[in-house]
Amino acid sequence: MTPRASVAGALAMVLLCSSGAVAAEPPDYQTGVQDGQDPSVTVGATLEQQDALLNGTGGDFASDTRYFRATVHYCLLSDLENSVLRTVCDEGTETIATGIDCPDDAFALAGLFAVTLAANGAESAPRLISEGTCVTAADLEAEAERAFQNMPVEPAQIHLEIERDWAIVNFGIHPRTDDTDQVMDTALLGVPVQIRAYPAEFTWDAGDDTTPITTDHPGGRWDSADAINLPYPEPGTFTASLTTTWHGQFRITGTPTWTDIDGELTTTDSTDPIEVHDAEVRLTG
Repeated sequence: MTPRASVAGALAMVLLCSSGAVAAEPPDYQTGVQDGQDPSVTVGATLEQQDALLNGTGGDFASDTRYFRATVHYCLLSDLENSVLRTVCDEGTETIATGIDCPDDAFALAGLFAVTLAANGAESAPRLISEGTCVTAADLEAEAERAFQNMPVEPAQIHLEIERDWAIVNFGIHPRTDDTDQVMDTALLGVPVQIRAYPAEFTWDAGDDTTPITTDHPGGRWDSADAINLPYPEPGTFTASLTTTWHGQFRITGTPTWTDIDGELTTTDSTDPIEVHDAEVRLTG
């Protein structure tokens, strides 16, 4: 009997019951106390519901149930015919498999277990809620979009070809920036992910009521094809600004493929005030 074939039979049994003491929970298991759960909801039916149970936010009434994640062990009983699923295999049983196998582009999310808390603080034997899940990027798209909208993105900064606080009419300034991606490591529904913000569009505003310039590149040296010139046709004091539009992608940590995220972010950076002067022509003899 294979571990997969034994799951249905094991679930039909009273799972995870033990005549001895409950095995101690490893310290790195994710745990949480549930404040209550709507009885009309199937426990652990979705990743979102499982995450709510772990964080103690699932339901509307007090509960004596605690939820945690642990690798599922497939345990062959001493009769060598039946198996059960447990957090650990007890003495007298044989471990025939652990966890679940997932494709390279997926994350093996550990099983979800629950224990009942007695009035004296004692815990029941763990019972299985979910065997574990192969989580793909498609399962996390909505969560990734929410996380991207709250991502702390540093503004792309304006750098001037010559760092000074003045310019000449019609010569103006040559600003540029960099197009470095920003990556945030986080977890979505218990799955480690990386969220990447990359600059997709740059809008350069001279601050003098001329039409802003929008590019898909960060600018370059004054003598390059990518040079940005804000010429300032009139004298005065102006503050130039750069608004950067960022697009997002995410991937499950350790996998190679980035998935696009809907939506965009914008950041703005400004120069110090720039004094723009008319050029004076002097003849020397």
